[in-house]
Amino acid sequence: MAMTSTIEDVSITTDHERVLFCRDPEAGYRGVIALHSTVAGPFVIAGNLSDAQLARYRDGTILASQRALSAMYFKAPIDRPILILLFADADTYQRLAAKWFNDKDVPHYGFYRHHDRTMLMNISTGGGTLVHELVHAMIAPDFPDVPDWFNEGLASLYEQSTFTGDTIKGLPNWRLPALQKAIRANTLRPLAELIEDDNFRDDKLEGINYAQARYLMQYLQDQQKLTQFYTAFRDGRAKDPTGLATLKSTIAPQSLEAFEKDWRAWVLSLRFE
Repeated sequence: MAMTSTIEDVSITTDHERVLFCRDPEAGYRGVIALHSTVAGPFVIAGNLSDAQLARYRDGTILASQRALSAMYFKAPIDRPILILLFADADTYQRLAAKWFNDKDVPHYGFYRHHDRTMLMNISTGGGTLVHELVHAMIAPDFPDVPDWFNEGLASLYEQSTFTGDTIKGLPNWRLPALQKAIRANTLRPLAELIEDDNFRDDKLEGINYAQARYLMQYLQDQQKLTQFYTAFRDGRAKDPTGLATLKSTIAPQSLEAFEKDWRAWVLSLRFE
């Protein structure tokens, strides 16, 4: 049966760059053809960057993250291609998110559309959000029912990170000051409440939830316990849907109360410039 597609010819920023956006609503097909594009493993990478720039993000961020995250956490491979669109400026990012996907209120840095396996990145802000969204894409087949607190905590950990061989290490980032402020004001709820709350995205708590979950991940990382915790949580999710019991087992013989006291003191000792 013949397929009829709608093709939009979009000029992004330069005289030599043309991007074709193809849609077939009946078949659910969506594709992007770009002069500057590259295919690497399960990722199709395109954007209004030079070939050299795309290659740097491909090799230094996307494939480096994939290798490290696979080695440390994720055993199930990505089973279908993921389209990654890297935009060199905010205006193009916002305009094409609205034009191509009808997303008119987009995050400043970028986002991942899980249902159609597409990432849109304002890469002028740096590569941190790209790694964040790669975590979401890679954890989905490995831990399909991962709760939000862990999913966002792990993804946020690598917004500021460094690679050593096939490992990735999260570093302090911009989420730290708000968390330190909440600890000093004694307004931060206990870790157990964060973990057991199924409404992670509550409007009043979402920002501090991200910070609290992220720095719990970094603390476990720095204690060499994060990979162990992830594996045990994923494999035992049927018996421990929130992960709280697994966390207690991971930090034993230390109690959760003592662990949290040490964690809060550690958070207050960190610096981010």
